[in-house]
Amino acid sequence: MAYIVDYSYINQSNLSFGTSSFKSEITENDLVENNFLTAIYRKQNYSYPKFFKMDNLSKIGFLNAELLLSHFPEVENRKNAGVICFNRISSLTTDKNFENTIIDSNNYYPSPALFVYTLPNIETGEICIRHKFMGESSFYVTEHFNSKYIADIVEDSLKFNDIILSGWSDFVNSQIKSLMFLVSKDKSEDSELFDSQNIEKIFKSLFL
Repeated sequence: MAYIVDYSYINQSNLSFGTSSFKSEITENDLVENNFLTAIYRKQNYSYPKFFKMDNLSKIGFLNAELLLSHFPEVENRKNAGVICFNRISSLTTDKNFENTIIDSNNYYPSPALFVYTLPNIETGEICIRHKFMGESSFYVTEHFNSKYIADIVEDSLKFNDIILSGWSDFVNSQIKSLMFLVSKDKSEDSELFDSQNIEKIFKSLFL
């Protein structure tokens, strides 16, 4: 069985982010000098300079993981902790940005800084590096948000991992809808099942 320890979210549509226990909002003043993701980073006073080199997909994963694990430091540095993420466009945004650097033969300047992020599983890798997670690291691309598929994949992974960070990051036309769960094989007093019904319920409550 799999159980929800907590979840975090980022919703650009209403400029909000947080976890199950707190909500914060980005103001217009926060956005004056920063884009949405950088504004969250600044508002939370994080200190991880590599953040600024990441593509947006990796930044989303980084911020969600920070929001979750700041409340659960005891799960950091776990050898049996994994990261499994999902979305429906892979690394398409970064792919297009990289394509723009090579499409014109007269202005050909392939960017290594962009190329390194043209795989979606770089997001899960960045989280593992940051938190020294040594369990499974996987990224799945699906046609749409599929709560049953997510639940089945994560529950199967918990046969070999004690803790899983699992999230969905929808990043289309610069609008971000991202949800990440901290999932455990151990049941606590207040935990809910990490099943299709509960995943769907939380997703709809945040984004629909």
